[in-house]
Amino acid sequence: MTAVHLVTRLNAGGIARFLETGRDAVDLLLRGRAEAPETEASWPGREAVVPALRRRVNPAGDARALASLLALLRRVRPSVLHTHASKAGALGRVAAKILGIPCVHTFHGHVLAGTFPAAWSALFRRVERALARFARLTATGPATARWLEERLGVPVGVVPPGVALPPPSPGARERLRASWGSPERVALAVARPAAVKELGRFVEAARGAGYLPVVAGSARLPGALALGHVEAIQDAYEACDVVVSSSRSEGTPYALLEAAWCGRAVVATPVGDVPWIVRGGGVVGEDLRGALERLRDPELRADLGAAGARDVRARFPASSVAPRLRELYADVRRGF
Repeated sequence: MTAVHLVTRLNAGGIARFLETGRDAVDLLLRGRAEAPETEASWPGREAVVPALRRRVNPAGDARALASLLALLRRVRPSVLHTHASKAGALGRVAAKILGIPCVHTFHGHVLAGTFPAAWSALFRRVERALARFARLTATGPATARWLEERLGVPVGVVPPGVALPPPSPGARERLRASWGSPERVALAVARPAAVKELGRFVEAARGAGYLPVVAGSARLPGALALGHVEAIQDAYEACDVVVSSSRSEGTPYALLEAAWCGRAVVATPVGDVPWIVRGGGVVGEDLRGALERLRDPELRADLGAAGARDVRARFPASSVAPRLRELYADVRRGF
């Protein structure tokens, strides 16, 4: 069985992590290019770039991207096409329908509410309802799947992500904290510069609770230490005290999985699949400052971090992703 995956762009983030852990079920990756200020992730396997594939709506460019996809898929003729992200999902599902290729589309979050103005969100919902019958739909967590089922009117399965990180480099905590000015407490956010992440709220809560706010990723914020893209993200988790997610909309955020994997307590808003991830490994609620004030207690932070690590390592092993994907593809083929 040949599985081709299609993604709008492979920036350093959740989709890249999902594909990395499931790479044994990725025979060929088709992708557009990441755009500044995002950092493009590398891919260790076979890949082909679709230059016209971009996030923004552009009728002429989207038509060129669709034509390129049709030509590539005719040559490869995969057993199944698996699409990720909204633009790749739309164009890929249309291409698969035209060519008669079984298709899976995974929502790693969504843009159907909370990300764009109401008129755009309504348009995206109409498009997704029309495309829903062209593919088997999945999400990376149960809350996102239920939310989508209610709005699209079709079943949405769940393919949980997996996580695994190498150990931090020796002395990472001491070295990084010294470079950050030896703060007493550090709160870390790992996020791209998007309004939906509400990073200003994170900075305000962290500073109010007596933490140095540190942001890993391409965001630049007044009042926060910006690290830019961090290749050895496990070192940043090792150096912080708490990992914070202040988003108003999320799917299944990988940063929280990674934080728990590294034994760090989490503070997060109760959106998407965040409560399903965090469980006993942190504090989920709207009062970010209050939660951070509670976690000034180092023993409580350590207890929550240890509980989160045990839970995430048991429920989200990286080794489970590829077998689940291959099983899904076989089922989709049988029902096609």
